[in-house]
Amino acid sequence: MVKPPPQQIATAPRPSKDDLPELAGLAQFGAVMGLTDRQVRGLISEGRLEYVEIGRRLFVPKSAVDRFIAENTVQPCRDEIQAPVSVSSKSESAFTSVGPKAAAAGSAARARQIADKLRSHSPNSSESGRAPKARVIPLKSW
Repeated sequence: MVKPPPQQIATAPRPSKDDLPELAGLAQFGAVMGLTDRQVRGLISEGRLEYVEIGRRLFVPKSAVDRFIAENTVQPCRDEIQAPVSVSSKSESAFTSVGPKAAAAGSAARARQIADKLRSHSPNSSESGRAPKARVIPLKSW
């Protein structure tokens, strides 16, 4: 016996930004952006999405769609540094290393500075001038 082909589920096309009213409900905004209601609420609570509160209801302005997309678009890094493949390499060819080395060096220097400061204030640090030990008062056992 031959099985009939599975039923095709008709899905409605996703609404576009032009379909939104000036103040869209969270479900409407989520439908346009492909997000759930919970995800939209999360963006609002994180302060990443602007909204309008009317009574206890939240609405997203239509104009917030373009701003949200522009503010959350990740641009590829264009800071590229030519560096040799390895120190022991006999080849003169270089490859592209992503990220500025100066920023990494500055970050490492700052980390060392913070670590030194934390170490110097530690009660277990080996400083020359130690504070006298506190007197221990024994507890009486009942």
